Amino acid sequence: MSQQPTGEKTEQPTHKKLRDARKKGQVARSQDLVTTISLLGVIAYLWLAWDYNFAKFVEMLDIVAALHGAGFRASAFNALQAMFDISIVVVLPLLGVGFALGIAGNYFQFGSIFAFENLKPKIENISPAKGLKKIFSVKQLVEFLKSLIKIIFLSVLLFFVIRDAIGPYMNAVQCGLQCLTAVTSSMLLTTLLFTALAFAIVSGFDFIFQKFQHKKELMMTKTEVQREYKETEGDPLIKGRRKQLAQEMVLSDGIDRTRNATAVIVNPTHFAVVIDYKPDIAPLPLIVAKGRNLHAHDLRTEAEKHGVPVFRNVLLARSLYAESDVGAFVPDEWFEVIAKILVWVDKNRESLYTEPLKHGVIDMEGGNFLR
Repeated sequence: MSQQPTGEKTEQPTHKKLRDARKKGQVARSQDLVTTISLLGVIAYLWLAWDYNFAKFVEMLDIVAALHGAGFRASAFNALQAMFDISIVVVLPLLGVGFALGIAGNYFQFGSIFAFENLKPKIENISPAKGLKKIFSVKQLVEFLKSLIKIIFLSVLLFFVIRDAIGPYMNAVQCGLQCLTAVTSSMLLTTLLFTALAFAIVSGFDFIFQKFQHKKELMMTKTEVQREYKETEGDPLIKGRRKQLAQEMVLSDGIDRTRNATAVIVNPTHFAVVIDYKPDIAPLPLIVAKGRNLHAHDLRTEAEKHGVPVFRNVLLARSLYAESDVGAFVPDEWFEVIAKILVWVDKNRESLYTEPLKHGVIDMEGGNFLR
């Protein structure tokens, strides 16, 4: 196993990183989901108000037909007036439904956001290199594939709808306007329903992809996590939580915390230091327990019993025991070594944390640790 590059983004974004991104308007957003919700609303409106809207459309045609004998200027003015009046009654509610559901679709995804920072002009946004990078990005490839799927589906759908409607339309001509209305409404609603179904499937996948891509774009390096911690550790609220957590750890013997820890570092018999790393609780690995002699043996035994990996590193175990307090973060000078342990744990997680541990102590000094 090779060592991970120090600049590789392997860490999940912290709550602070997510909050800062949200303030800038950087959230997971699926435009296809918004379009699908709006389309479903439009279909529902057309379904419920079809008879009324179609009657208004026929009324407009009757008005235009009645102007046949009038002069051109008067006919044109009256025809435009009739079209405008009926469009207000028919089209505005349709647009209103689509607009309202579009807002609802966005709110459903990320709530209310007022990010005025995105309105500011930025020089880097007109960079040709950045533009080319966006064009050939994974996100743009996904957008292209989605558009291609929609075009193919709509083309096939229209072919079958028109093909199946030719016969009914030929018969409807002899039946009259009522039959034409029924055939047209059936064809239109069928097209819209199948279109909405296709959009719903695509938007479902797109919603999942946008969530995944957004989280991936905000991934952090271990150095960035360290830097963020140093910037925020002066926060009184954070310091208070750390103090409370440290007090709880000191009051216990550490045995209970060893069961759910990430790893134990031993020397191997005299010292044991228990490390826990949960990014959603703390940005850096914590020392949750430590012991020497008999207590060290108890910690190691408890770890092996619950499948917590035990690592042998004499210098690391002695230094952490002597220099660090229970409840403290791992010191900066040892973070690179601890990072190797975390990487190893992450890659071998499937064989860990089972009862009991299936292998013995992992020797970090034997040369086989990173293989």
